Amino acid sequence: MENKLDNRISSRIDLVYIALITMFFILLIVSSFMGLSQNPMNVFLIFILMLGTIIGYYAGITAAMIYSIIFIFLYASYSIFLNISRGIPVGNIVYFWMLIVPLLAVISAYNGSLIKNIQDQNRSLRKENAEFVMIDKETGLMNSHTFFNELQVFMKINERYNIEVYLMLVKMKYENEVIRILGESKYKRMVNMISKAINSMLREEDKKYILRDVNMFGIIILSNKNGGKQVKNRLKEIIKNIDSEDDFLINSVKLEVQVGLVCYNAEKISSPYEFYKMAERDLEFDV
Repeated sequence: MENKLDNRISSRIDLVYIALITMFFILLIVSSFMGLSQNPMNVFLIFILMLGTIIGYYAGITAAMIYSIIFIFLYASYSIFLNISRGIPVGNIVYFWMLIVPLLAVISAYNGSLIKNIQDQNRSLRKENAEFVMIDKETGLMNSHTFFNELQVFMKINERYNIEVYLMLVKMKYENEVIRILGESKYKRMVNMISKAINSMLREEDKKYILRDVNMFGIIILSNKNGGKQVKNRLKEIIKNIDSEDDFLINSVKLEVQVGLVCYNAEKISSPYEFYKMAERDLEFDV
């Protein structure tokens, strides 16, 4: 349906451009045969014509119509004044300008609205496509779109099978200082190094996410009693010992993380968001 709509709009844009080219061609012919260049007023009217097409394109059909009404009123009044005061007849050229200026302004406005429509559709489609993408392309981890949904699933697993579910949040320490000292590109590289460490250390059945909107990693672990604490300590140690062989600047910064860890308890936690906020509070105390 959307593809058909896009094709219809594209066809209309093509027709509008053909109409604009045709009208400018007519203007060129009229300029040649009626000697428009001999009258300085016509040069001013061409400027008014171009101004109307620009206003119409950017401001819309309503603005183009208001502009046209004002132009017709002023130009007609000026022509009538010349006719009365100096006896200059209202010739065909006056009617030509009164027709061509509003027409081009409205056509240009219509063209602008069609293009804006396509741009809005493209933005909407990009947003919808982004919501369907589950994997972060830079790190290979799952992104935040599925995080809370899967957290809810693991909470149900705990309630049904009585398996301990841990939520771990991992955040780089002093990330603002790191960005300020090393720059955005090296900061992203360090984030990728942390993601590789997380991916390599944890099991495939553990769920690993990158939550870019809050600059954190989220990890859901199924484990036995106190297994989450062991994973936390081991992860911090591995990340602390990460070495970038080909980048002296990254190695000069001590890479450390804060880790928040919470074990799910159905009596204390009623929703995935509450589970997440508890892990976030635990992360803040991890100094």
